[in-house]
Amino acid sequence: MPNPIRWETSLTTAKAKAKKEKKLILMDYYNNLGIGCQQLAAVTYPDSNVCSSVERNFIPLQIDFNKNKALVKRYGVKWTPTIIILDADGDEHHRFVGFLPPEDFIAQVLLGKGKFEFNLDHFEQAIQCFQEILVRYPKADAAPEAQYYLGVAKYKASHDPKELKLGGEVLQRDYPQSEWTKKAQVYALLP
Repeated sequence: MPNPIRWETSLTTAKAKAKKEKKLILMDYYNNLGIGCQQLAAVTYPDSNVCSSVERNFIPLQIDFNKNKALVKRYGVKWTPTIIILDADGDEHHRFVGFLPPEDFIAQVLLGKGKFEFNLDHFEQAIQCFQEILVRYPKADAAPEAQYYLGVAKYKASHDPKELKLGGEVLQRDYPQSEWTKKAQVYALLP
């Protein structure tokens, strides 16, 4: 079983460690009185798979919502818990708000990692992240978005519009009610 998550409390320290270790930052804005934060601490963060995923991919950083108003304002946080995936420069790549159980939490942080890779045009690494979500967590709320970005990343890597069309077909088949399916419906018009 992995060690419990060891949280940094300084963005400056977290950025330095992220640069040194070539990792992203998982920034958790918390409020000890908030039920969502209490449940993350009691249910999600002790989970061995969550601990492993965080340790492998991120420098974990917790920010007390009530004590660090400068960072709350800088990142526009209005509610807790808010989880933000940052790069080593402190630039945001993904965020989600509220309590999530372990599998949904892991899927969201993997989505954040995939979006980071996508934003850097590292399409093969992004594809790996999105595929991992779809294989390991196909029922997670992050899965339709991962499928959408998988099609887009495959298209960006290959310049073959069939990848967009195929991605849209998979969304229609597996996630017909998703907003991501609606966004991808135009790909059916591709030749």
